[in-house]
Amino acid sequence: MQPQSSRTFVDNVGVDWTVREIPRPAMTATLIKLLEHDRRRGGWLVFESVDGEKRRLAPYPPDWRSLSPFELARWCMRATRVPPAPARRAED
Repeated sequence: MQPQSSRTFVDNVGVDWTVREIPRPAMTATLIKLLEHDRRRGGWLVFESVDGEKRRLAPYPPDWRSLSPFELARWCMRATRVPPAPARRAED
């Protein structure tokens, strides 16, 4: 059986979220240098709400696929908000 690539859950205020894993990326030497101290080197989880909000969590629990919806919502609350693409690129 192939691992689940995404999951959905509802947070404690009734917002629907989808969470998916971005596995450790294959990196060039340049990217390795840029992300030398970045937590995302090992991959991350992306949380996306139906309202369009995005959050990123790195590092993340390896057993995230088996967590309860309540536990996923708690990790989502800890995740960092991701600004829209133009601002995110400037921030990264």
